[in-house]
Amino acid sequence: MFYSTVTNWSRVVKKESIGGIIVDEDLTFIRIFNLPDEPDWAGSALEEFCFYGQTVNFIAEGIDSSGSANLSITLSNSDPNAFKKAIAAIKGLHESISVQVVDDVCLVTIYGPHFKQRCGLAATYFRSLGLRGINILAISTSISSISAIIEKKHLDETQNALRDVFDIP
Repeated sequence: MFYSTVTNWSRVVKKESIGGIIVDEDLTFIRIFNLPDEPDWAGSALEEFCFYGQTVNFIAEGIDSSGSANLSITLSNSDPNAFKKAIAAIKGLHESISVQVVDDVCLVTIYGPHFKQRCGLAATYFRSLGLRGINILAISTSISSISAIIEKKHLDETQNALRDVFDIP
């Protein structure tokens, strides 16, 4: 295994206070690969989910080393037929697009005021999971939140890890 087996994270001396944890369960994680790095491809792909009544609650996008855009999203797969139609429509946008679907994931978000002024919160979040062998499938942050997509089977351990390193009301 690549992750560290260190059981005593000695640099965590004082727990940082955060506002709390928000968990969205029973989600599907979708990775859309090989989108052209051109204006509006992400919008076009996301529009297909909306057209078929699928609500996206997590979005992360980046460019890979080949210059292709890759989009990661989560949504509740409450209507499997509509979900399948949206995926087919996205694949039809461009011949090089491929889609990977991962079921049974959770979105785990910590929140609090002024995260951009506080050094190391994301590192603490992600290390606390990594040191327990929990793989993060995707990451998204904002000025007041840090979110990670994890497999649902790791939810209890993730919440325990976050409680160990953060002061949560």
